[in-house]
Amino acid sequence: MGVSARVEIHDVEFDRQTTAHARRRMASWKRRTATQARADVPVRTGNLGRSVGEGATRVVGPRRVSGSVHASADYALYVHEGTRPHLIRPRRAQALRFQIGGRTVFAKLVRHPGTRARPFLRNAGTRVAAQMR
Repeated sequence: MGVSARVEIHDVEFDRQTTAHARRRMASWKRRTATQARADVPVRTGNLGRSVGEGATRVVGPRRVSGSVHASADYALYVHEGTRPHLIRPRRAQALRFQIGGRTVFAKLVRHPGTRARPFLRNAGTRVAAQMR
């Protein structure tokens, strides 16, 4: 007595099914990553966390999809990647005006020490990807 089997793979149908599965996985990764990023984002006003959103999911090749999570606040890059030490000069006035310890201070130049990177999007994506394996 013998057993035999025949397997046929129809490339078009196989591609369609795998791409559909990959799109569902990408949607799950984006949703979970955006949620994690909102939880990890440094909070001062809440604006940066509210700006976290999901990009479109696109098919980029056979059985391959692409998707993204982003923060659209105008300062998101500086929080995420940090800044080097830099000078701040007035643009439309003779001096800068700001408060220090309840006192009003005027200065023609400020030497900003820079800020450390807080890569909340990258960290969220890495954490979620490790959980989805």
